[in-house]
Amino acid sequence: MAAKVTKFGPGTLTLGEVGSPIDVSCQIISCRVEWEKNKDEDIVVLCGETVGGSVIYGATLNGEMFQDVADAAGILFFSWEHKGETVPFTFEPSTAAGTTCTGSVILDPLMFGSDEPKANMTSDFAWSIVGDPVLTAGAPAADDLALTST
Repeated sequence: MAAKVTKFGPGTLTLGEVGSPIDVSCQIISCRVEWEKNKDEDIVVLCGETVGGSVIYGATLNGEMFQDVADAAGILFFSWEHKGETVPFTFEPSTAAGTTCTGSVILDPLMFGSDEPKANMTSDFAWSIVGDPVLTAGAPAADDLALTST
């Protein structure tokens, strides 16, 4: 089987309710969904057996974006106005691949400003995903279909 590689971008990231989402795709420098595993310690009981600790997985939407400080309808103001709220998101790192990740995140307000003169102002973000995000496969490209049918 040949290696399959997908490049980051062009893609999309939207936040907010269907019908009125805010598209922040052009502000995004990096973006990814990351899983974290929290496991309780295993417990050894008197007979010598081990009872496995429970495992809980959680996910976050992480990345870095440019601050759009002059846009009252942009992501900086949106994150301040909706801090602590749960909002839906749709993330598609490559429109060519078409695979999307959807779910809801708890918005934390973005940082405002910078500590580096004359640099583009950016904010890192790490928004907790509520529940499990849903990964939906994109349609295979025509080249992939030709390879699988021969």
